Amino acid sequence: MNKKVTIPAILAVSVFAIAIASFSPTSVLAEYGDYKIPDINGSITVSDSDYYGLEEISLADAMTIAQDSVQDSNAIWGKLQVIQGYLVYKVGLLSDDDMYYKVIIDAGDGDVLYISDGKSKDSWKNSDKSGKWKDHYADLTPEERELKMKQWGEVKDAFFALSIDERAKMIMHFMSMKGQWEGLSDDEKNTKKQEMKQMIEDLLPLSVEEKTEKLREYVNSL
Repeated sequence: MNKKVTIPAILAVSVFAIAIASFSPTSVLAEYGDYKIPDINGSITVSDSDYYGLEEISLADAMTIAQDSVQDSNAIWGKLQVIQGYLVYKVGLLSDDDMYYKVIIDAGDGDVLYISDGKSKDSWKNSDKSGKWKDHYADLTPEERELKMKQWGEVKDAFFALSIDERAKMIMHFMSMKGQWEGLSDDEKNTKKQEMKQMIEDLLPLSVEEKTEKLREYVNSL
């Protein structure tokens, strides 16, 4: 198999890295998207939808603070948003024991405003959403599926091998692509999905070190 991976392939990886921990690109965020938080008191009150530029700390800062708030965890995604009228960062964490957390960080003073209870990886794998991902490899033998899971675990390791600044830069770029994606037609989206699927399949056989290097090359190209 040709192990040459182009920069666009790494762009595809950034899509999966947002929720990489469960070997399912969609199940984590979809399954754990609904949760209630107590009343919070932030330092930046926002009444306008155009709030970009009002934050006083960076996404990388927020990811670092969130990681420090949950022992033995790594930030896998984050975004700036308004919650209860306050400007905050919402950060997703994965702990070493495969528990997923959401942390709310004040975008002004960096205070930790909320830490969710952890959600186990097993609960993600048993969700209806994750079934779609399992179906993607349904025609593989048990040994082949085990290899795929190992390779996805290595993508996770490669992503976590990046610095917080590198991860934040990749996430911010991915988020900026969202508007472009929504502007595509259904046919264009399907074509892109197939291209990304093939590029990811080309990436998976690489070693952890090679995966990490490709991710870093992509971040440096932004």
